[in-house]
Amino acid sequence: MKTRFNKLAIALAGTLGLGFAGQASADVYGLGFLQVDNLTIEETSPGGFGIPGLYTFNTNADAILNGVPDLSSGAANCGGDALGSTSCTGVAPVLSGTVQNAPNGDVTRLENDYTIFGTGSQYSNAEAAIDDAVLTGGVATDTRQIAESNIVGGITAQANTNVGSNTFLEFNFTVTGGIGELTIDFDAIVDVKAEVTDPSQGIARASSSLSVDIANSLGQTVLLWSPTGNNTVTTCGTGNCVATETGPSLNNSVSSFGTPATRINGNGTYTLVIGNLAEGDYTIALAGTTSTDLFRQPVPVPSTLLLMGAGLLLGSRTLRRKK
Repeated sequence: MKTRFNKLAIALAGTLGLGFAGQASADVYGLGFLQVDNLTIEETSPGGFGIPGLYTFNTNADAILNGVPDLSSGAANCGGDALGSTSCTGVAPVLSGTVQNAPNGDVTRLENDYTIFGTGSQYSNAEAAIDDAVLTGGVATDTRQIAESNIVGGITAQANTNVGSNTFLEFNFTVTGGIGELTIDFDAIVDVKAEVTDPSQGIARASSSLSVDIANSLGQTVLLWSPTGNNTVTTCGTGNCVATETGPSLNNSVSSFGTPATRINGNGTYTLVIGNLAEGDYTIALAGTTSTDLFRQPVPVPSTLLLMGAGLLLGSRTLRRKK
């Protein structure tokens, strides 16, 4: 009889263990990746450039795993002017804060590392960099940023990156002598993914965004462009704005409450031509972000397993009394 009871107890432990094992193997995953290449800004006006423009570049990255952040600073900044003076010098990347790896993660991202790690390990990390920071003279600017997190036994994870003052790249210029025109052109790669391998385990969210905002000297928005892949401009105060977008949206927010995964990825070329710019001073602000936000719910053993286990125990007691 003692042997029979022990076997039932082992069966119960095994049954309950299946519930816990199912939880331990579940992944809650998020990825936000955005790369901008060959970014150029060309301004023409009858009177020339006027007052030389000033520009600033900033990057920032943060990563948190189970409420514990990477305590190193992921921020960096530099700047210059249209005459060629700049503090954004050196071998690419010319601007990058310290790569962010939240403590107690299983995967470590290296500096200037944009590897996509995927599921299977627990981690939260982020990196952002500007490889070349020049806006004039026909030299292009390149930026890259990645936020990636995955949890398998933890509860929460967040990662985010910003490129561009507090993520703005600012370029001040003046139109003189009549009506001016501005052309912004770049290539981009985007990859945003959210995945939860077990529907009962949690929620995953990931996002990317890129926007161009042009304001006049009064701080009024003249143009707002957030490429969505359909050649539209949100705000055009000049009445003459033409966008050409050959790739997917760069402004995405995806979420997953279970399989299958939700993903938006691809690449393309993005061009914006703004005409009829009146005389005056302007500021261009380009802002790029990527982020992940994960939550995993360590649910208790399902009630059906508990009822099964209770039945096994009661059955063993009944058998013991009869013997």
